[in-house]
Amino acid sequence: MSMQGLRARSLMNHSRIDLLGFDAEEINKFVSDSGLEKFRAKQLCDWIYKKGAPSFDEMTNLSKDLREKLKAVSKVGKLGSVKRSVASGGGVVKYLFQLADGYKIESVKIGDTICVSTQAGCPMGCVFCATGGSGYKRNLSPSEIADQVIQIKKEIEGSPNIVFMGMGEPLLNYDNLMKAVRLINSPNCMNIGARRITISTCGLPSQIRKLANEKVQLNLSVSLNAANDALRSFLMPVNKKHPLLSVIASIDHYISRTNRRVSFEYVMIMGVNDSIKDAKDLSLMLKDMLCHVNLIPFNAHESSDLMPSSPQRLQFFRNMLVRSGTNATIRKSAGGDINAACGQLALRLASARSGQACTERRA
Repeated sequence: MSMQGLRARSLMNHSRIDLLGFDAEEINKFVSDSGLEKFRAKQLCDWIYKKGAPSFDEMTNLSKDLREKLKAVSKVGKLGSVKRSVASGGGVVKYLFQLADGYKIESVKIGDTICVSTQAGCPMGCVFCATGGSGYKRNLSPSEIADQVIQIKKEIEGSPNIVFMGMGEPLLNYDNLMKAVRLINSPNCMNIGARRITISTCGLPSQIRKLANEKVQLNLSVSLNAANDALRSFLMPVNKKHPLLSVIASIDHYISRTNRRVSFEYVMIMGVNDSIKDAKDLSLMLKDMLCHVNLIPFNAHESSDLMPSSPQRLQFFRNMLVRSGTNATIRKSAGGDINAACGQLALRLASARSGQACTERRA
């Protein structure tokens, strides 16, 4: 199809083709269909994914005439940047982005790590997360997921780490998530190593098993937070549908298929899940598993009365795990002064689309 044909098709559809979200093969096809030279595909991939050009106007090694032709049939659909908040000390930055339909999402940069959202809102309703009250709006597209990385990595020297721990449950948006992962990982696109990429989930067994078959050596992190079903169902309603036995079985399957260590996230909440018995139960459940536990002090927020475990309790809990043979680390919280710490992505926005208070979460 010629450039004229593509333009006619875009006019009939009342929309231009969004190249952000196309992988190298799709961009190659677009270039071929447009009647352009093959080398234009690499130029477009480099500008969109490696240099983060926000529009064709910045693609200076393309002639002005070609840029105008491209603009007539296609676009680079970038997220709208609304606000950038910097924590004291400067090590943590929170970004507020606006989607084309008016919904807003948040992302965070912690040193050289980018925390990425996969949904606008979240349906999981975990009681320790500030986003639970906002409800679910929609899944993000591959381009909306990838563009968070494209925009934020400009502020990082070298290759960043990518963690899908922002708003939403990544594995509920499986296909779009994995296409974004391929865009981030592909040498023709962002070229960020798979071992620098971590997917964090509340524990969806069927999707974890599906992930085990992906030919990408990324990292898996599972939000656990309790070692018995009653307590985990209170903290994480998803456990009522997917109890611990099925979650652990899917993780065992994942480890056997990939031979990769799994991380568990355990939010430490005073008087809720930080007892000696909790530590013993957790040690027993994870015994002999290829795993690591990240103990995360609960980050207080105004929508919850929960309190973080004391530093002494955190250390005691960790020591019990380590003595039993389970690797464990206490994760240091950062960004609390701008509500960017784990579980705090909860900006009070003017409506998801129009103007009333809304809260958004980090899974």
